[in-house]
Amino acid sequence: MDGIKEKIKILIIDDDVTALDIVDLLFEDRGYEVVRRADGQSALDCVAEVRPHVVLVDLMMPEMNGQETVRLMREQGVTVPIVAFTALDDPDVHQEALDAGCNLVLTKPCKPSLLVEHIENMIRQ
Repeated sequence: MDGIKEKIKILIIDDDVTALDIVDLLFEDRGYEVVRRADGQSALDCVAEVRPHVVLVDLMMPEMNGQETVRLMREQGVTVPIVAFTALDDPDVHQEALDAGCNLVLTKPCKPSLLVEHIENMIRQ
């Protein structure tokens, strides 16, 4: 790549366009490449090609929820950190996400600085 540093890629999966816009802006302003998908199936279809460094996934989505999306990603061999980002403040739902293969669960809304801190920690590991 002739000295050109590859941008860190974050795959964001959320059916809420506003949430996608906010997170997209938050990370693109910090120099990350953000890839957006509005549903689990399209995320599964692109993950091998995109090769993200970290995945941020909403748990409540129509058709295929976040837990199922994560489970299928792990079955496909995706090993990068996956962070669930959900409005559900329910310990059982959080545990389901962890059991599906998420590395961390964050509850919406959270401070943007906290979200960035967690994502950057995941990328560094």
